[in-house]
Amino acid sequence: MNALVSTLPARTIGSNHATPTLLDTLRGIITRTTSRMMIQAYAAVHAHVPSEPVASPVTPDIAMIWGHTVKRARQGSPLHRQTLALLDRADRHAIEAACGSWRS
Repeated sequence: MNALVSTLPARTIGSNHATPTLLDTLRGIITRTTSRMMIQAYAAVHAHVPSEPVASPVTPDIAMIWGHTVKRARQGSPLHRQTLALLDRADRHAIEAACGSWRS
């Protein structure tokens, strides 16, 4: 309905058919712009989200960081063990698939 209303020129009701004023023109532009923004925001909020997260590819930097963190965790560093425990499960599985498990 907003799209329909925004296409109608802003005019007074009644027998006065004066030409639109600058204020009427600006009101029409703002109404159309706002309507478009609301439609885009609605589409963004209600966009389809995949049910299963897609794992991002493991870059060489991540492999290097993973190797360092695993090495220190195996040496008994509580900080590095905690870091490994904080990883998101899907990310950890993707990294372990590419670089190997830290428990082995």
